[in-house]
Amino acid sequence: MEKFQHISAAEFGKRFEEEKQNYIFVDVRTEEEFDSAHVENSIHIPYDVMEERFEELLPHKEKNILLICRSGMRSQIAAHILAERGFEKLYNLEGGLMEWTGRLHSK
Repeated sequence: MEKFQHISAAEFGKRFEEEKQNYIFVDVRTEEEFDSAHVENSIHIPYDVMEERFEELLPHKEKNILLICRSGMRSQIAAHILAERGFEKLYNLEGGLMEWTGRLHSK
């Protein structure tokens, strides 16, 4: 059994304004991808450094953490890393930003 749940990007994007206060958004893409467009108020920790930087998320450990990448694959890797470190309220944005229907921000 997976230690995280999947949330459809297409569906969640439609409910974003109502749901955004219920989640901590963690974008696990590269810095270039993040700078080009990201979900409002996302924390940026690339998946390939999640093992070194997961402690940055410890203040949010008891909150719902929604992991975001381009397609939903790297965010699953990040979810596994966090689950191994005791995080329990993990959600993978299935379909990632490729299927996201909500608003995006850029630098």
